[in-house]
Amino acid sequence: MRAIAAIPASSTPEFVEHPEPAAPRHDEVLCRTLELGVCGTDREILASRQPVVPKNCNYLILGHECLARVEDVGSEVDGFSPGDLVVPLVRRPITESAIRVDMLGLGNFTERGIFEEHGFARPLWLDRARYLLPVPPEIVPYAILTEPLSIVEKGINESLVVQRARLGEQTWHNPAPRVLVTGMGPIGFSGLLASYCRNWPVTLYGRDTEASARVNLARELGATYTTTLPPGAATENDAACGFDLILECTGNEYVMLNAAASLAPRGIMVWLGSSRQPCPNESNLTGLLRNGLLRNNIFIGSVNSAPRDFHDALSDLAQLSADNPLVLKQLLTDRVSPAEALWYYENRRPQGIKTVVQYDTQDR
Repeated sequence: MRAIAAIPASSTPEFVEHPEPAAPRHDEVLCRTLELGVCGTDREILASRQPVVPKNCNYLILGHECLARVEDVGSEVDGFSPGDLVVPLVRRPITESAIRVDMLGLGNFTERGIFEEHGFARPLWLDRARYLLPVPPEIVPYAILTEPLSIVEKGINESLVVQRARLGEQTWHNPAPRVLVTGMGPIGFSGLLASYCRNWPVTLYGRDTEASARVNLARELGATYTTTLPPGAATENDAACGFDLILECTGNEYVMLNAAASLAPRGIMVWLGSSRQPCPNESNLTGLLRNGLLRNNIFIGSVNSAPRDFHDALSDLAQLSADNPLVLKQLLTDRVSPAEALWYYENRRPQGIKTVVQYDTQDR
């Protein structure tokens, strides 16, 4: 069967012929890809020219955002039947003793479509039931957004744990935190979705003109839009200024440093974007260090998601599908076939947000 893959020493995605999976063993589930999300991580893997391929293989099948249908189940699988729709988790522990899968260090996990394990950019694949989550019928049209939304959910969940441990259990209940989201890609808009579902006031920082489709969409989600980062607190005790939570989704050093200056005292910045090829600049790291120290700021690096975060993402999508389904529909800006998909793994269409690769059930 044909799969979309990254090849070492090449920045170009390619179609490869990959063996079809065998019948599922006792604890396995055979799944068919219905929809696949194209992600910035896919583009980073390709741009690096250094995909981390599975052992004894000279390519990595891409794809970690997936909506799939169960085709067959092993004899010991409970809870899934042929025809069920599912989204897969991405990170898998190498040893069964792992408790917090999203907190494992390198060498202790694989990630499907990202690190040492093939992804879902192919018609059929096998998995274990523990790594599959059922999709409620009402969110099926938007389920491909589950994985990117789960990334933001994790950042927020980790921030809540830290803030409530140091400031009390009612922190960010009343008043709600003032949130800044930087970036207008899928993760940035996921930050807006998560804030909308929590009734948190949110500002979106980007480079679009005021009349752009993405700005209009952000405003439909209740966001204030800005192309200029506001100043932060003048002193370490000025809690009235700045943002309590910044979701940094660009991976750009300049944006990160200037946004960090907008943190309120005791605020948290979550890094949700990065680049495998950082560009040198005149960074004011001393300013970041001093402000962070004086203001008791915390910086959290967050990658991948725990099952908790996937469940939160599914819950938020259910809320949004009831409250504002047209907004979710507008996030899915491009729908293409596998044959048309390769261009989108190397390029972003202006005003595009999420590209979805739609698999025909007979696409081999």
